[in-house]
Amino acid sequence: AASEDSAARPGCCGKAAQFEFTALAISRNFSASPHVDRNDVCPQYALSLGDFDAREGHGALCVEESPFQVRVLRTKNRLVSIDGRFPHWVAGYDGSKERYSVIWYRSLPPVEAVVQA
Repeated sequence: AASEDSAARPGCCGKAAQFEFTALAISRNFSASPHVDRNDVCPQYALSLGDFDAREGHGALCVEESPFQVRVLRTKNRLVSIDGRFPHWVAGYDGSKERYSVIWYRSLPPVEAVVQA
């Protein structure tokens, strides 16, 4: 089952201001199959920008919270927080339009426990 999250993780933006990241990934028109970010040591922050059509979850960030639950996060012009150590991917979108993503993450200790996607 898929659930669409109209809001980011509770307290996301307030925590983001204090987040000490060690790496930044910027991509253009990125599309990938489900993957896990093996270098992450804690949840990450994500934002997407561009003229792609984000209606109906296109270009959204999908996170597998459990074998039977996928959360769909709309990231266009929105900051969200996920734990990249859970399987995640970008939902399909019209590739003729621009989609940029910015990911702030930490790959150096301290390592935080994996708790919530």
